[in-house]
Amino acid sequence: MIMAGLGDSASGKIKFYDVNKHVIMAEKEHYCDNEVLWDPSGRTIATAVVQPIGGGHFKFAMDNGYMLWTFQGKQICQKSYETFYQFQWRPRPQLLNKEQKHLVIQNIKKFEKQFDKADKERARERYLQETKGKRLLRSKYRERMARLKAFRNHQKAARMDLLGGYDSDDDDNFVVKEMTVETILTTKEETVYL
Repeated sequence: MIMAGLGDSASGKIKFYDVNKHVIMAEKEHYCDNEVLWDPSGRTIATAVVQPIGGGHFKFAMDNGYMLWTFQGKQICQKSYETFYQFQWRPRPQLLNKEQKHLVIQNIKKFEKQFDKADKERARERYLQETKGKRLLRSKYRERMARLKAFRNHQKAARMDLLGGYDSDDDDNFVVKEMTVETILTTKEETVYL
C-alpha cells in the first residue's frame, strides 16, 4: 500500500506499507508530485509531476518528470522534462480467461515464491556484475601474494646461510616483552579559596 502527499502544498512524502506485516517498508520523497500510478502488474509505481495539458502557467515546470519505484520503495529511475503533460502505463492485453485467473488466485502463494526466487536470482546476478571488477582485483592480489610467499620460502635456505643459521621466521628466536608506559599529557593547577 502507498500513502502519498500530492500537489504543490504537500511535501511529496511517499510511504510504502506492508499491509500483511503492518510495517512501513520505506519512506521516500518526490517533491511536488501530483500523480501516483501503479503499473498493471502491481510491481512498479510511478510518481509524476505533470503540468496541465490546457496550457497556462505552471509554477513547478522545473520539477516536471517522473520517478519509478519498486513496490518495496526502491527507486528504479528518475527522468526530468521541461514540459511533461501525462504519464500512462501501456495497457496490457488480457491473456487469461476467467478459469485461468481463478487458478492463479488459488495458487498465488506458489507463484509468489516463484517470483521471489526470480527476484533473488536477478539481484544476485546484478550483484555479481557490480562486484566483478573487485573480485578480479582480489584474485590477482591473492595470486601475487601466493607467488611472493612461494618465492620467499624458496629462498629460505639461502637466507639462513647468509644469517649464520638464524631463522627470522621462527617465533622461538624472538623474546617478547610487554611494557606499559604512562605519559602525562597535560596538567593544570588551580588554587581554590575557601
